[in-house]
Amino acid sequence: MKKTILIYLFGILILGTGCLKNDEFPDEPVITSVEFVVDDTLLVVEFTDGDGDFGIDGDDPDFPLYLDADSTELNPYYNNLWIDYYEKVDGEWLFVDPENEQGFNFRIPVLTPSGQNKQLEVVITNAMEGEVPYLLSEADTFRLDIQLVDRSLKESEIVSTGEIVMPR
Repeated sequence: MKKTILIYLFGILILGTGCLKNDEFPDEPVITSVEFVVDDTLLVVEFTDGDGDFGIDGDDPDFPLYLDADSTELNPYYNNLWIDYYEKVDGEWLFVDPENEQGFNFRIPVLTPSGQNKQLEVVITNAMEGEVPYLLSEADTFRLDIQLVDRSLKESEIVSTGEIVMPR
């Protein structure tokens, strides 16, 4: 009798664990980790997106470079990974204006998985060699503030790399 009850309980345990829900993530992108690898000038961003609508195809008509037909106003949603660059000067963080009109931002391609579960857990690595202006600056300390936006224009919270000291 005890053996039958144990087998029955074990069967219920197996059935119960087979029906566990997947991790549930919010529909907006949530950055879970940001790291800048100094030696390789790599930006590593880990994030989740509950509805999986993250990424932009190359020439997606919904996300053109310019907002108007006259091509004068940049579309802030052309890129979906936004980066603000700050340098520490005399103990204060100063925003550094990028030299080009798109700044340090870039596009991440469509990542939506096939199947029913569209949730995403993603690690993105971007080589930023030549993009980070610390080489041209007298400051040896900088930080990057990162924000993501999905196809529904839901924005993540801004997450900072924290203080990065570059060797000279």
